[in-house]
Amino acid sequence: MVGSIIWETGELARFFNPRRDNWSEHFQLLNGVEISPLTDIGEVTARIFQFNHPDRLTERELLAQAGCYPSAEALQRMKT
Repeated sequence: MVGSIIWETGELARFFNPRRDNWSEHFQLLNGVEISPLTDIGEVTARIFQFNHPDRLTERELLAQAGCYPSAEALQRMKT
């Protein structure tokens, strides 16, 4: 298993696997650009892969302003 430690509990959690996990069960999109974890799997994945690093937030903001983020396909997957 590949994952990381959950700091609050000291437990190991695996990383999100897009081939078997549903995005909307582990994450939510806040303010149109920030990816907020909902589960331990989401927390370790977002932290280790730095989903909300300032550079990534800026990139998502620019993409959103251009109407390219999130994509229609991504929005559909978030609902399922």
